[in-house]
Amino acid sequence: MKSLRTLLRSRLEWIEDHLMKNAEKNGYGYVTPSMARLYSYLGETPVPMSELARRLQISRQAVHQLVAEGLNSKFLEVINSPDDKRIKLVKFSTNGKEMSDIALAEIHQAEQELAKYLGEDNIKQLRRILELPWPEN
Repeated sequence: MKSLRTLLRSRLEWIEDHLMKNAEKNGYGYVTPSMARLYSYLGETPVPMSELARRLQISRQAVHQLVAEGLNSKFLEVINSPDDKRIKLVKFSTNGKEMSDIALAEIHQAEQELAKYLGEDNIKQLRRILELPWPEN
């Protein structure tokens, strides 16, 4: 029997593959899976680079490299923390927000495709289970 970890990872890969396949048709074919993973941790609130490194489980240097790629693509902006000027915060630029909105629409489309295959009730049940509180690490 496959572990829950293996099952969850393979299903996440299905969604990410869907997203990456459609990135090209949406004009974002140059976005690498690593960049997409970084972008998945950004939302409305700017995030410290150190926090991105922790969440992505990569070095700060690797985060700096990914952020530099995002800056070159004009998807990201780096700002100083209002509380501590030594802390750099990463956020989506206007172009990045537009790209993120398109990616979210693609994810929603993948979920709808999955619902057709697995059934709407199963998707609702899966969502309900995954939204339950989990123990802290």
